[in-house]
Amino acid sequence: MKQLLFILIAIGFQFSFAQTKKENIRAIYTTEFILNNDIIEQLPAAYKELAKAEIAKGIFVDFELESNGEISSFKPEIKLNNSQNNDGLIYREIIASEANPLYKDYNKNEFYNVREFGGKTFLIKDQLTDYKWKLTRERSTINGFNVTKANGTDDEFQNLVVWYSNDLPYRDGPYRFANLPGLIVKAEFNTNEFKTIFTLKEIQILDKSINISLPTKGKIVTDQQFSDEVEELTKRYKEMNQGVDTSK
Repeated sequence: MKQLLFILIAIGFQFSFAQTKKENIRAIYTTEFILNNDIIEQLPAAYKELAKAEIAKGIFVDFELESNGEISSFKPEIKLNNSQNNDGLIYREIIASEANPLYKDYNKNEFYNVREFGGKTFLIKDQLTDYKWKLTRERSTINGFNVTKANGTDDEFQNLVVWYSNDLPYRDGPYRFANLPGLIVKAEFNTNEFKTIFTLKEIQILDKSINISLPTKGKIVTDQQFSDEVEELTKRYKEMNQGVDTSK
């Protein structure tokens, strides 16, 4: 009986190790940004026509998700000689604004993101957003993956819809989206300014572990505190530009 117990423990260890190895993944999401026309009208006249031409072609950015099952990073995938319209004004602004990876720590259920604003460096450290996922029975196939639909709720986004695959047993996904029964294959949502659609293009399940280090640089703030800092700094700059004395 003891020998059988040892065998079962060994099998369990090997299975657990195999499962851990399988959780090391690298996935590429093609992301489409569809801007509201009102945003274009707010641009300086010199940029309007360029922006309209770029939007007409479609704005697509590839993002890379890397995960070792405990920590993941999500960032733009930059390729030399990329065939996408990578010389566009809006494309470059998206790349610049998302240059610092978004990290998720599943052991603590937290996310991390270094942001630069007003000459200051901030380290956003906060709990992963609870999107109050409502799983549905609606199923489909996206890029060869069998997927199930889920709806999310959040103050920042409108019409948040994701499709996850039980065949890919990873609780991760693009941006801050996570904690579903399978990897998110597609996610789409609206804001007042634009619509975003993330679609899984390819995935690699790696044999070797991915080492991901969480960021430490910057003033540590919550997501809301960062928004407050941006609002306050923006207000100061506007007052300075209007010649208002902000020292009082």
